[in-house]
Amino acid sequence: MEQTNKKPVHYNAFISYRHSELDSEIASGLHKRLEAFSLPKNLRKKFPKEQHKIQRVFRDTEELPLATNLSDQIDQALRNADWLIVICTPRLKESLWCAREIELFSQYHDKEHILAVLAEGEPADSFPEAIRFREKKIRDEAGNEQIIREEVEPLAADVRGKTKSERKKKMDDAILRMAAPMYGLGYDDLKQRHREQRIRRIASLSALAAVIFLIYAITSTVLTLRINEQKITIEEQHAQLQEQYSLQQLKYAQSMAMVSGDLLNQGMGQAAAYAVRTTMPDDMKDSDLPYVPSCQYALSNALGIYEADIFIPESTMEIPEDDDFWGYAGDYYFLNDYLGGQTVMCAADFDNKYVLVVSSDARVYLYDKNDKILMDASVSLFAETPSNYVSAAAYKDGILYLLFSQAPRVCCYRFKDFEDYDPAGTGTRDEYYENRGSMAQIGEAVESDDGRYLAVQGNDHSLRIYKASDEKLKNCLKAIYDIKGQFCSMIALEGKDYYLLTYSGKFSYLLDENLDVIARVANFYDYSEDEEAFVLYHNPDGNQDYELYYVPLLEYEEIIELADDYIEDFEPDEEMLERYQMLSD
Repeated sequence: MEQTNKKPVHYNAFISYRHSELDSEIASGLHKRLEAFSLPKNLRKKFPKEQHKIQRVFRDTEELPLATNLSDQIDQALRNADWLIVICTPRLKESLWCAREIELFSQYHDKEHILAVLAEGEPADSFPEAIRFREKKIRDEAGNEQIIREEVEPLAADVRGKTKSERKKKMDDAILRMAAPMYGLGYDDLKQRHREQRIRRIASLSALAAVIFLIYAITSTVLTLRINEQKITIEEQHAQLQEQYSLQQLKYAQSMAMVSGDLLNQGMGQAAAYAVRTTMPDDMKDSDLPYVPSCQYALSNALGIYEADIFIPESTMEIPEDDDFWGYAGDYYFLNDYLGGQTVMCAADFDNKYVLVVSSDARVYLYDKNDKILMDASVSLFAETPSNYVSAAAYKDGILYLLFSQAPRVCCYRFKDFEDYDPAGTGTRDEYYENRGSMAQIGEAVESDDGRYLAVQGNDHSLRIYKASDEKLKNCLKAIYDIKGQFCSMIALEGKDYYLLTYSGKFSYLLDENLDVIARVANFYDYSEDEEAFVLYHNPDGNQDYELYYVPLLEYEEIIELADDYIEDFEPDEEMLERYQMLSD
């Protein structure tokens, strides 16, 4: 019989995992997503056509038998795989065959081609030593060659979650983190390109709808002049097209709300306000542009309307060439011992009594010079940050300059304090917890304080609102997602058609009459009907007594006026307009 030599099958990646329930769930989910991954169109020209998609991933679906060697099929797959993806849990170290797979892959390839996925536990408990350490040749003083082991940080993605839903949400990000090194790309760049591709699709639909509407509008006009008897039909068509156009306007506005949030996370507060303001009507009666609650929420965040005692992102600037621009630890280098392994990037005088301390993990602390105490970081956290690692920092003339790791520009933050607000007396910690309410359990129905609604927190960071009469919770009026913290109470604002959702975290959330989220409120303590203002607390010393301030509740038109003043001198460049598909003013 004639024998034929089959060409070995090439794999882009080999997934090594323990065949337990959770490990298999993660391996299966990543397998499907990897083989469905394709590069964004604006990156494909850099690669040959056959590399535009991840073609094939090997995953053994059966537990290996108790044999002395791995099967020839698995050995061949390891030899012909470009990358090894290891699903890391505390159980992984118990698997002889997973250890053997890592060992064999390391013989055929370098360890830089091993990617770790943390599915459960902590890195020290879940990462096997084979990928945590590598051998390195050195020469001692006598010139003799020695081999030492040094610890390395493996390329890793984190998909840990308490529920299957949480883990699935993290897998999309994990795919980008793995695909980036597989294609020799930066993670942030790949993520941004995916985001740009999504935004362009939305914007293209809006532009197409506008063109269609224009064409049909012209056609309708001509037909009306020529054929008077078809007037009713044409008017109906026009109304349908107007409805379609309005729908595209709505979708575009919603996409700009997302863009605004992304820009704010990157430290560009003015750009964030500009992006969403261009899609918003000047007043609620304006019929030319749709009112979209998510746009009001994004604009409120960009302006920091109900936030104080916090650093708010404003703009970015080019990285200074002069190293003297940056701050340093100075006499406060000793504070490194109190920062949990982080480093003091800069220390500067702040508000006479304090020293502003910026750590390498993007936290801001206040150091009391008189009492020699490092205050809690929650006093002056950022609203948003593009990453959790700071490469350099400086504080000058009320502006905090931060250069984040791998960021192309410096982020500029302004500190928003309470100096523009009227004092509202003092309060206590016990009164604060009484006003806010206790944390609700998942699945617990909490009644609003006016008795109209029931709010139920889900295990996926969701909140579902029902009528109070709907005791069996059959008809959900509104579902709210992705709010951090644990839900506490639903407070009706007296004299208004608004509600406030209080949470255990830094922010509470304002709902309008339709139960849509339109703003977040930092440091909420109470609401004053007489002042028509939120009462926010200031507690820099961590004492029982809180300093209280009135922060007025603003109507829509007042927010628009503030936004117009804020972005009056802001001019986005052509690159920003094109990249984020913004409308020019």
